[in-house]
Amino acid sequence: MDISETNKMIQHISDTFSEILAERGLLESEIFPTNEYISVSCYHTYYHLYDVMKQVWEKTSPEKLAKQSKVLLSEIHALSITYLWLYYSLGRMGIVFDKCDSNPKEEAEEKQKHWQWMLEKWHKLGTTYFNTEKPTVAASGGKNLAFDEDVLNWIKDKLEPVGIDQVKKIRRIMGQIELYAFMDECEARAKLIDHGPYRISEDEFLVMTEFTRLHDGKGDLWLPWSDTEAKLPSAKLGVAMTIEGASATFNDIGTMTIEPGDYSNLVTSIAAYTERGNKIIPLGLDELPAYGDAAEAALSELYMKFADWDKKKLMLAGAVAYWRGFARYTDKVGITGKIDWSISQSVIDEYVPFFMDNDADPAFIRFGRFDDEMEEDPTLYLLPE
Repeated sequence: MDISETNKMIQHISDTFSEILAERGLLESEIFPTNEYISVSCYHTYYHLYDVMKQVWEKTSPEKLAKQSKVLLSEIHALSITYLWLYYSLGRMGIVFDKCDSNPKEEAEEKQKHWQWMLEKWHKLGTTYFNTEKPTVAASGGKNLAFDEDVLNWIKDKLEPVGIDQVKKIRRIMGQIELYAFMDECEARAKLIDHGPYRISEDEFLVMTEFTRLHDGKGDLWLPWSDTEAKLPSAKLGVAMTIEGASATFNDIGTMTIEPGDYSNLVTSIAAYTERGNKIIPLGLDELPAYGDAAEAALSELYMKFADWDKKKLMLAGAVAYWRGFARYTDKVGITGKIDWSISQSVIDEYVPFFMDNDADPAFIRFGRFDDEMEEDPTLYLLPE
């Protein structure tokens, strides 16, 4: 792939990121120094992700991994596919802005080649994973579609008719799980992905919300602080809904927006499922309250832990949580134990002192430019041709 093709990808992901940022704005938290830890983690990713993904792609191909991941409760999905370009490119943005005086030609040639190689692998992964054969949800018209008819038919067979009171109760439970999942990932949505919309009829569609890496007390600990006394009934949970008379759009960080926002009275059926023994099995809707109760208790425990931490400890925790997200790839090829999931001392020494006193990276100024400026000079710098 030549540089001009790579730059088309960079232009696309830059536009995609700008749309996400316009929708969400910079992240804020009452507990975590979110922008600070994202920056630290992205710099670490810039320096270390190539070495990790080189090991992953030596053991499998993007196409093979994508095909294996078009299943329920997979951890390779729209959000984790986005990881492969987003964190690295933000770190690269900061490096080129600060160390290269905003001139991409000054970036080390080896790093340019690494970025081009990683983008090529990402593009193959995305275009194979999404049913649209596009690399992103944005390029797919705001649709996050990966499942085939066999998967969808399995879900449809498990759907149960529901009334509005039952829907409200289940949505409240899902909210409890989401809050816990966010807190365990230092207020990031890494454990959560929304899929869809899959058309059921002219006026009805199917969506799924899936949670992974919930703490159930089994297997290896995901993050150092994840070990709460409260245990969820399983590490994975999916909830599928059919909705009539509404619309749904998705983005590349796995977020679903349904209009109207209060759509409980439009939900016609629900199914729940989990994974046990590497097999997807259905759950009764009456099993969901146990997830909500455990999630609420675990959330309280995590909040009490984090409330005692100082800014540096919180910043490094968030950076580790972001970096650890790539274990979703190393797990697939059995090398997770060979990777150092801490933040390198060199990154800590260079960046943490700055972010102890500042809440934003100076390179963030690139987010606020006008559209005509970004046509020639995208937020996520082009490679020099």
